[in-house]
Amino acid sequence: MASEQLDLRLGQLALARGVLGLSALIEAATRAGELGLSLGEALLSCESIAPDDLRELERDLALLTEDRFEEVLAHGDTLILENLESHRVAHTLDLMETPGPHASSPSVSSFDDGSSAVDAHAGRTPTLTNFGGAELQQDGTTASPPGSGAHAEARYDFVDELGRGGMGQILLAGDQLLEREIALKTLLPDTDNPSAHSRLLAEARLTGRLEHPSIVPVYDVGWLHHGSPYYTMRVVRERSLAAILDELREGSASNYSLTQLVGIVRQVCLAIQYAHDAGVVHRDLKPDNILIGSYGEVFVIDWGIAKVLRGDDPHTSTLPRGTLVGTPQYMAPEQAQGHNDQVDERTDVYALGAILYEVLTLEAVFESRTVLSLLISIIQDEPVSPSRRAPSRQIPRTIEEIALRALAKEPHDRYESAQALADELNLFLEGVKERERQRGQALQLVKEAHQSRALYQEARHDLAQAIRRRDELRRSIPSWASPQEKSALWELEARVDQLGVEAEKRFGEVTRQLSQSLGYAPLNEAHDALAELYWERFLQAEAAGDHATATYFESLVRQHNTGAFDQRLSGEAALEVDTLPSSATLQLWRVSESQRRLVSQPIGSPGHAPEAFEHLPHGAYALHVSAEGYAPLELPLALDRLAHVQVRVPMWPRASVPEDFVVISAGAFRAGAHDALSLEQEVVELDAFALQRTPVTCGQYVAFLNAIADDDPDLARRHAPRVRDDMPSYFPLEDGRYVVPRQDADGDAWDPQWPICIINRIDALAYIAWRSEIDQRAYRLPSSMEWEKAARGVDGRLYPWGHHFDASFCHMRESAPGKSMPKPVGSTPTDRSPYGVLDMAGNIAEWTSTPADSAAGTYVLRGGSFNSFPLMCRLDWHQTSPEHYRHVHYGFRMALDLRR
Repeated sequence: MASEQLDLRLGQLALARGVLGLSALIEAATRAGELGLSLGEALLSCESIAPDDLRELERDLALLTEDRFEEVLAHGDTLILENLESHRVAHTLDLMETPGPHASSPSVSSFDDGSSAVDAHAGRTPTLTNFGGAELQQDGTTASPPGSGAHAEARYDFVDELGRGGMGQILLAGDQLLEREIALKTLLPDTDNPSAHSRLLAEARLTGRLEHPSIVPVYDVGWLHHGSPYYTMRVVRERSLAAILDELREGSASNYSLTQLVGIVRQVCLAIQYAHDAGVVHRDLKPDNILIGSYGEVFVIDWGIAKVLRGDDPHTSTLPRGTLVGTPQYMAPEQAQGHNDQVDERTDVYALGAILYEVLTLEAVFESRTVLSLLISIIQDEPVSPSRRAPSRQIPRTIEEIALRALAKEPHDRYESAQALADELNLFLEGVKERERQRGQALQLVKEAHQSRALYQEARHDLAQAIRRRDELRRSIPSWASPQEKSALWELEARVDQLGVEAEKRFGEVTRQLSQSLGYAPLNEAHDALAELYWERFLQAEAAGDHATATYFESLVRQHNTGAFDQRLSGEAALEVDTLPSSATLQLWRVSESQRRLVSQPIGSPGHAPEAFEHLPHGAYALHVSAEGYAPLELPLALDRLAHVQVRVPMWPRASVPEDFVVISAGAFRAGAHDALSLEQEVVELDAFALQRTPVTCGQYVAFLNAIADDDPDLARRHAPRVRDDMPSYFPLEDGRYVVPRQDADGDAWDPQWPICIINRIDALAYIAWRSEIDQRAYRLPSSMEWEKAARGVDGRLYPWGHHFDASFCHMRESAPGKSMPKPVGSTPTDRSPYGVLDMAGNIAEWTSTPADSAAGTYVLRGGSFNSFPLMCRLDWHQTSPEHYRHVHYGFRMALDLRR
């Protein structure tokens, strides 16, 4: 059995045995919830029970079966004074059953008689024969016994009983003097208790001084012939709110809308505020005590256990601490704990909130099988929101929040007065509160969205960092590495996937909050925030060349654009160009996609520097610059939206740039991954340099071997292409000279214009040293970043020709049928970079000067080869290899620093 159930049974048995009182039990149960104790531990902590008594209870509880436990509570040891289904009770509550919302809700107190004018409407009309000592005759009149105070009996004709409680009854009578029906409340005939007399008179005086249209008026007060006090009041024949709610539960009161019911609660609030202003707290507000007339009248009845806050009223204001007063289902937490000294106007506000909650949901705030567990729920548990409790009722959020605030556990968290609650209900009824709440909720969601966006940006940053680390690790691990060597890479790849999902979740949360905000109110703040969010994704897709996604997000930006994005969406840029030397010839080319490649088209006619270009669509451009005596330049440009770019182009004398080299101008470019997962590219700034247009060829390399063979044949043999040092060179010796084989041992015909292959980095450096000496230039290997810039330009493209891959655009394993073999350099014109460099994505992988691991002697190679897979043709891809390692796919090209 669950610990909560054991605690509840322990409490029930303790009450049934009379070991402790209800208030002490509730105090201990509250402490148990706060401190995480069992009920037994809390009882000992509060010193509410002796240890021996607790052990006895626990022992007996362990021996009782389910049926026996119920029997003991129902018939054996339970000290039940009254059944809660019918009457109020004194001191001890029936712990076995509590009335649900379909039944009337009796009150409890230590002094009240419990009779009410509404009892007749609840179907409780027992027939009695004795009314205050007067005998009811067949004709409805009464005969007074000798010596009775006949002044009351002479004025009133007693007709019937409307209801009765533990000590009192309400009679229907005819007022002969005013010729009207009245309700007369008095004590039962056998009640001879002076304090009961005084309490009934106090109730009459209290009710009598509350003159309000929604409070049943008191007409008269006096004594019957045998000395029992009475007071008379208006006969209330209207239906109770409880009856209306019952009909709604059954589906037979469709004429009462939610707005009408809330209006009724508002009228009750105003009546209660009137009582509070008079210093009176009702303490027993519930649907049974709210009557609705056929003309819209609303009455609050049964002030029998009201508390007077000001003035002398010893019967209702000075109850002992721990005495429970009120109806359990509508008790505020301070009432449920018996803290009567804390009962004030906000206690009634809680009951009004409980009534409002039931109006909204047709269910009580808390329901439980036993009074004890019900009281503990009131003290400890938070109410379930009305919309969750009754989703089919379609409860507006505004009225739900009003009800929950009124039901706050702490009095200071509730509405400060019944008037304040009535005002909130009035605003709801007028619709103003709803609109204000919606705007406030919308603003709150925008605020939360800004916080969520910060988390989204953080997730994007983490993803970008992980992608960089993944790419760096990919470059450092060769494809032939063992699974153990690749395990760290695989973990990082899984991390990238995880972070990608997390970033998308964050993005979705921001869009959800902002979209939900617009559902509440059409705030420009939400539109602008969504437009900014979609703008980032639009730029990302546009830069990656994902035109479909870019178009989608652009349409979302336009949808939420309030004017702030007009200029950005137009995207026009401006360009100013000057050259050194001046007056060079300029031709601007617009770069656009055609047939899955980026191609250039000239804009206007050639001009001369300096020149300004206005109103240019944003995007990629190429500037062709030429001047007499200088090497021609192709300068790729990326003009961002609204950018005003000023470019000063230095030119290089033709003699400083070898004929087979291309100038790569100084400046920044976007490096690294740039696809759906890459959120940020690294911006790298490089000085100007020149790069060989095509890789070094077999014919050029043979010339090197023969040149050094004249001086050192062994050195030439060591640098000759071969897979291993102990194998013969692929370049055979004919008449003492190395030649490119017309057919090798595998039967493959070689072409001198093939890129040199099967050489290591040491071989490449040897060739470069020889060539530098011959040409009197300081050639070198390009760095990894220099190679990448020369291959992709400045617009972040993924391949030399653009953003899309096709095997026909470069030379790789899928470019031609049959066995993969090299091709003559420069024979694939589509594999051309924005600077005019060829064979960057295929044909041969190229050594660079960038170390991958200096200690291990590994270096980075860039570009795909004739046998590469598509992934290896990407410009953000690289591989690493020991510098002494030769492979059929390894070759190189030379770079040159530019000096004036």
